[in-house]
Order: sequence, then C-alpha cells, then structure tokens
Amino acid sequence: MAIETIKKSGWRKVCVLTLVLICTCCIFTACTDEQIDTSLHIILDALFRSDNESEVDPPAYFEDEQDTQQSQESQISVNVEGEMTVHFIDVGQADATLFIQDGHVMLFDAATKNRGDELVEYIKNLGIEYIDVLVLSHPHDDHMGGSSEVLNNIEVGVIYGPDIFDISSLDTLGWYNAMLDAVDKIDEKRNEGIPADKQTSIWHFPRNEKGEFAKFTIGDAVIEFYSPLEDEYSDLNDYSICAKVTFGTIDVFLTGDATDSVERALIAEGYDLDIEIFQASHHGSDTGNCREFLEAMSPECIVISCGMRNRHNHPVKSVMELYKEMGIPVYRTDESGDIVMTTDGTTYSFDKDPGTYTSGAEYKAEGD
Repeated sequence: MAIETIKKSGWRKVCVLTLVLICTCCIFTACTDEQIDTSLHIILDALFRSDNESEVDPPAYFEDEQDTQQSQESQISVNVEGEMTVHFIDVGQADATLFIQDGHVMLFDAATKNRGDELVEYIKNLGIEYIDVLVLSHPHDDHMGGSSEVLNNIEVGVIYGPDIFDISSLDTLGWYNAMLDAVDKIDEKRNEGIPADKQTSIWHFPRNEKGEFAKFTIGDAVIEFYSPLEDEYSDLNDYSICAKVTFGTIDVFLTGDATDSVERALIAEGYDLDIEIFQASHHGSDTGNCREFLEAMSPECIVISCGMRNRHNHPVKSVMELYKEMGIPVYRTDESGDIVMTTDGTTYSFDKDPGTYTSGAEYKAEGD
C-alpha cells in the first residue's frame, strides 16, 4: 500500500528487535523449549494484532518527536529510486496536478465539474486505474468540482480534504452534492458488514485528533501538509490544503487558492519553505503570491494553471511583473497546454519551454 505510517513501521521494527533479543537471551540462558515458545507467541501475537487493528487506508502521521521525524524524513526523501513525473494538466481555469512515482499516484485537485470527464480520460490514457491519494484542496468548483467524475470512474484509496461539511453555503451547489454522493457510495461499500462504531470514511482531514498534519508517501515521494491552520475561515480559499511534495532533493509546493494571509501565516509557523517548483497560488491571482512568500520559498520556477482569456484575468499583471522582477521562469497551461515535469530526485526538466509574463488581461485585450 502506498501510504505507510512511520508509527506502524517503527512498531514493527521494535517487535522484530525484541524477538531477536529474546531468542538470543533464551539460547544463552538455557531456557526450556516451552519458555521460548511462550516468548515467541507473545511477540508474534503483538505484531499481528497491530496489523489487524489498523484502520483501513489510514491517514499517515509521523512521530511527534522532532528528531525522529527529521531523521526519517531525510532517509525517505534522499534515498530515492527511479523518477517522479508531475503532470500539470490543462483543465482550463482550474487545477488538476498528477504525481506519479514507481506506480503510485496522487491527484492534487480535480478540475471543474464540466471538465471532470476530460480529466478522467487524461488519467486513464496514462494507463492509470488506481489513484492512491486524492487531495481536494478547498471547496470551489475549479478544484473539487470534477472529483465526482474521478471517484465514479477510477478507484481511489484515500481522499484528503478540509473539514467543510458544516458550511451551509455549499449545500445547494450541484458539484458539491455530486461529490458527496460519490463519497457516500464508496463509504457504503467499504463499510458493508462492519459495525457502526468501526466504520470509516474514505475522506480524511489534513490533521488528526492531536492536531498533527498528515505526512505520507507515494513510492519514494514524501508529501506533507502545512495547512489549513485554522478550523474556520471567512474566505473559502483559505481552507486550502498547502502541501510540499519532496522527491530526493526536489520540492514541489502547492497552495490551492490560499491568500496572502495564509502565506504569511506559513512563514510565521517556521515551515521549511525552501523549494524548487511552486504551483502559483490561485492561478496567478494577486490575492496570493505575495513578495514575502516568494522570497521565503525562493522557487527556481513557477507553474501557473489557468485558462486563456479567463474572466478573472488570471494571471494578473502585478504578479507577473513580480515573477519577472525576481527572475523566476514561468510555465503556463494557458500557453502550453499540459505540462509534464520529470525529476530523478536531483535534477528536473519540463517537456515545454518557459512561457511569457503576459497577464490574462493583456491576452484578453489582444483578443478583443
């Protein structure tokens, strides 16, 4: 299974080491066969009981201890095999970013409801029949809208999404109800014959009950969530899950439509924001992409997912001028269509050339 918890892995190692020590002690202290058998049964029973009691497709969280976390992170993120490909899929004025590593797949956002079929076709044309993790950053059609099409046509292991189910303004939206229906259908099937108090959902929140953000792997790629930092926001964009994907020494950072207030909060939290590739916040809007955040990340390049001559005029001129001033190359789905980045964990390359710094409004004026 693609998602592995560090806690579970650590427990198994402790059991194995304990088993070896007990057997060694028994040999040197001349224990009876009955005593050795009893010791073996205790350890093996604990091992298998740990597996059987684990939740189906559990969200993965790393240990609380910072030293353990840093040690395990360095081992996982540096010792990688093969390549990771990232598909910044052209779904118009929306987001859908596909990560593939060693046969494991994560889809970050799922386009709009009316582009969902197109997204499913793109994924299936790659020979993908199973998505390990679907991340739905926040409750807007251009990020979650196509999720019902994905869930109804491709098997998904786990969904990560913010806690949005008490937001009454969503209740009348067609794409939202279609998504809930798809989730309910999956949950009903996965919980057949399971007592009510043991049932689980495919949908997991970014944090566990202790407030720890999920951190998991797809193949050798490590994904860690940095937000949402609050339980409630007045702006739905700020519910966005912000995630860093690390493969070897290459980091890709995604922030959904998070605004500059979230960006500054991420800086204040002291997160490691030094990255290589940034997927522009809010399709290149000036609601995010603030100078302080860009300086904290110091990205080597930026990918913008947006539609040509969209009604929001994304990407906006002030943001494009800032990118240009900072000397950051940009790759744009409105200019280049689908964009694929490939990395071996040390270097990376794009299948398209960098785009222009032309704003959405300037393109619209040219069209008129």
